[in-house]
Amino acid sequence: MLRALGASRRLWNDALRHRRDRWQDERRSTSYNLQASILTVERREDAELGGLHSQVAQDVLKRLDKAFQAFFKHKSRYPRFKKHSETGSFTYPQAYNGSAKPDVLRKRLFLSRIGSVRIVLHRPLPKDALVKTCTVTRGPDGKWFASLVFEDIVPLQDILAKMKFVSPVGVDLGLKSLIVTSDGADIPHPRFLRKSEKQLKHLQRVLSRKKRGSKNSFKARQRVASKHARVRRQRTDFSHKLSTDLVKSHDLIAFEDLRTRNMIKNHRLAKSIQDAGWGQLVRFTEYKALSQAKRVVRVDPAYSTQECFYCGTRSEVSLDVREFVCVGCGRLLRRDHNASCIVLKRGLAKVGQGMPELKPVEMEPLLVQTTGRASSVGEAGTTRPRGLEAHGL
Repeated sequence: MLRALGASRRLWNDALRHRRDRWQDERRSTSYNLQASILTVERREDAELGGLHSQVAQDVLKRLDKAFQAFFKHKSRYPRFKKHSETGSFTYPQAYNGSAKPDVLRKRLFLSRIGSVRIVLHRPLPKDALVKTCTVTRGPDGKWFASLVFEDIVPLQDILAKMKFVSPVGVDLGLKSLIVTSDGADIPHPRFLRKSEKQLKHLQRVLSRKKRGSKNSFKARQRVASKHARVRRQRTDFSHKLSTDLVKSHDLIAFEDLRTRNMIKNHRLAKSIQDAGWGQLVRFTEYKALSQAKRVVRVDPAYSTQECFYCGTRSEVSLDVREFVCVGCGRLLRRDHNASCIVLKRGLAKVGQGMPELKPVEMEPLLVQTTGRASSVGEAGTTRPRGLEAHGL
């Protein structure tokens, strides 16, 4: 597999150099079809490219062509050369023709031009499902992964025509609490990267003292990569569990449409924002809700932490103040919970369902559906709309 990985990297660099030189010397653009025809001739004369599966090689050229199309549309930067590394990936785009065949009983995966490889299945394969693509990836820690994409028939309802939602919820994304929901759930930030920083710093210092290019340097670099991979798996596992809980408990989930690319420009918060994994949580929730015939919407987050949910008055309060008194109605508001209620209100308006009539009553602790424990949401204010009880608020 290392040979296939190296051949894919070399093909990418050669194709990128061919496109660059052809434009600089002749001012002529290069298409995928032209490079595919050249690849056919090169595979007959080059043993390394000949040992690479034909469709894997074609997929490398297609990915390069997509990278240039994104560059011409100003969606990404100019494609870069891939440096020599033992990490990377290659894809069998038409695995259904037999180029990649999983064997569940023998726990093996057959890859064309490579052979049969032992595998560990992380989940059962869907029955009678057609394998579409197979992507083989080698991580920085030296571990190999194969991602199989199946074509399966999933019965879906027309969720866009569903206007009445029984258990909607608004979700406020944050750093002190990862999420605060409108039904009272407060999930603390797990801070997986922060908790591992001490070990990572030690491993990085050990790596910096090794002679560059030596075997000990390679081993130390793998230990650093393995620790980073563990942090990534922890964050992914947490996002999977939390998103599954949200989808099981609610039929409409409203998130803030945060622009994290702009937010991480603040260097004081960049590490904490990336450690939170907001985008990953929202993506997981979206695809799981689709398979369960439920709906996820993203709403405008502007002034959601300053607008009062009860009277709509905007209070100009700095972000470091987590509780404030509304200048309009005089209620004491817990900022995160109030923002989640605003997100819910905007989400319901986006799908065409209005909020119920507000009838303030005394507030009581609510049962947190996502955690199954009580939460003292009374800190969010002294009153709560009675009509929101039907929506789990």
